[in-house]
Amino acid sequence: MTNQESVRLELLEVGHCMHPEHVVLQNRRFAPLRFPALVALIHHPTRGPILFDTGYSPRFLHATRPFPERFYAWVTPITIDPARTALAQLEARGIRASDITHVIVSHFHADHVAGLCDFPRARLVYLERALRSFLPLGRIRGTAAGFLRALLPEDLESRALVPRPECESVRLPPECAPFHYGVDLFGDGSISLVELPGHVEGQLGAFLRAADGSLDFLVADACWTTESVRRRQLPHPITRALFSSYGLYGTTLGRIADLAERTPSIRIVPAHCDAVRRLRIPSAHVGPTVTPSSDARAIV
Repeated sequence: MTNQESVRLELLEVGHCMHPEHVVLQNRRFAPLRFPALVALIHHPTRGPILFDTGYSPRFLHATRPFPERFYAWVTPITIDPARTALAQLEARGIRASDITHVIVSHFHADHVAGLCDFPRARLVYLERALRSFLPLGRIRGTAAGFLRALLPEDLESRALVPRPECESVRLPPECAPFHYGVDLFGDGSISLVELPGHVEGQLGAFLRAADGSLDFLVADACWTTESVRRRQLPHPITRALFSSYGLYGTTLGRIADLAERTPSIRIVPAHCDAVRRLRIPSAHVGPTVTPSSDARAIV
């Protein structure tokens, strides 16, 4: 891909939930804090529009009507306007569901996949172990883990894009350190996927590199706010049950904080940060194609 071709990034708020601020930042503030479900709409010059996650949808409300799934809605009250689903916001931009060529699924928590069924023609990009870690769970354990099987398309696995041979494992640019390896999703340097362990098995993040050298880093739930990154602040230990590994979560948060300190110009984009939601995201231009390393290690 040349510098003249560009990727354009937009952030869509697709519903939100409320949690006490102290649970996230351990700052003794117990007032409810608003956590938007952010969806990244990536306009790709050759692949068309691509989504990074899908946010909430009214399907979440239907899926949490019965027991035990209703406990999910009780513990995490959510708001979703049917006129503000990912699909509705795309249609307002003149983008049809069939125009979405790929959906990158960072992980399979309900607030990231509730809109998947709205995009039946999209290839679905995810790490297989991200799905396999949830499938054996029954309804009670799945609900406790934030997983609602009813939100998944029946043909999900048949539409999965296993990034071979289309994708190449690459050595990331030095300014991405301490993230050294990723997967070049389309082989053009536009989107590089990295694994962000700790929150759940197989969670994906994505680097977007601009022609002017700047970086966007979509980090999903590897941190919940940019304030968490700045302060290197883990959530309250009461949240341990939500993570596949609280220790690995801390390690990943530390790596993101190191990246932010080493590359101050980088824009860290958590999936639930209200401060990021309020930012105006300008167009991002794809930089020079990243050259695959001969010893690069694939994450998929």
